[in-house]
Amino acid sequence: MPRPSRKQTGRVQPAGPWKHGAIPVIGLIGGIGSGKSSVAALLGNEGAFVIDADAVGHALLDQRPVRDLIVDRFGRSILTLAGPADADADSDSVEAPSSIDRRVLGAIVFSQPEALRQLEAILHPRMRRTFERAIARTIRRGRARAVVLDAAILFEAGWNTLCDRVVFVEASPDHRLARLAAGRGWSAETLQAREAAQWPLERKRALADVVVNNDAGPESLLKEVRRLTAALLPPTPSTRNPSAGKGGPRVSSSSGCGRPSSEPTSASKKR
Repeated sequence: MPRPSRKQTGRVQPAGPWKHGAIPVIGLIGGIGSGKSSVAALLGNEGAFVIDADAVGHALLDQRPVRDLIVDRFGRSILTLAGPADADADSDSVEAPSSIDRRVLGAIVFSQPEALRQLEAILHPRMRRTFERAIARTIRRGRARAVVLDAAILFEAGWNTLCDRVVFVEASPDHRLARLAAGRGWSAETLQAREAAQWPLERKRALADVVVNNDAGPESLLKEVRRLTAALLPPTPSTRNPSAGKGGPRVSSSSGCGRPSSEPTSASKKR
């Protein structure tokens, strides 16, 4: 295996054609309800290691240093009611640590832009460090064909700088709302309020390198993802695919394969 090279500054440069080394990091974005998770799972089946940004953020809320900072800012009203922890029948009951109620916190930050900025200032730097560690660990192990960073606010948070390519998952507003109404009970007003806190979809689509359409059903989506895989992912390593049969692990995480290009790659050409 080639050794990392060093510039004159002494900084170690990764060995390989991509930003982090031998495999690409692919950012995955799209409108809420567009089916990013479905695309991520399909890429996982193709040998990618998937980092779920939402899962990472939710896990951080349960870590005491982060939880305490958020409670100091937003007050104890965001905490769930703590129940008794497991204890011996003869001992006094012990209160379990309170956790942050994400629905209560979300209602605050998505109605108050300044509150959202303050929450992001606490979470986003810690999330980025988690992503960086996961990317480095995955590349070091050498068993994945790519790393996928599934993050709706990839551009807004500046995490796109971690990525070699960005894929935008496109779906019509009607399809997205139908999925969200069935899966989360969202109304059109709820969707509009949540998306108002993000960049316009047109802006993110224009910045993406690849557009994958998710309006035509599972079979069509699978074909689009396989075209994307052929264009971007290096050949399957000889070692066992770490995500085989599981839709790819997720962190709570053609002929041009393996060679970065200055030209946009397309699963479905950007229109």
